[in-house]
Amino acid sequence: MTGRVIDDDMFGVCRRLKSIDDGYFVFLNYKTGKFEVHNKKDAHTLCLVLPYDRLDERTVRRVLYTRAERVAQITERMERDNARIEARRIRAAVDGAVAACAGGGAL
Repeated sequence: MTGRVIDDDMFGVCRRLKSIDDGYFVFLNYKTGKFEVHNKKDAHTLCLVLPYDRLDERTVRRVLYTRAERVAQITERMERDNARIEARRIRAAVDGAVAACAGGGAL
């Protein structure tokens, strides 16, 4: 992997991540141009790839949000959101079929 570990930054994000978990470190991947958060305590160190082009408060919030302790909450929210999207998709399909039948069109 080509890149470098970021030890310090203007907003103290690296320091703040270490206060959350002392195993966290930030890596700038030169190949992708993305910042990555790793944890040296894990065999597979990559925790998440950040969608931001700089380190700031959003990084700290994203790390706190995606921590393993929250996996049940995150999964529940994803399932709830997916169910809502699926229900909306089904309603649209049914409404389209009803409209086609009412208008004399073929399905």
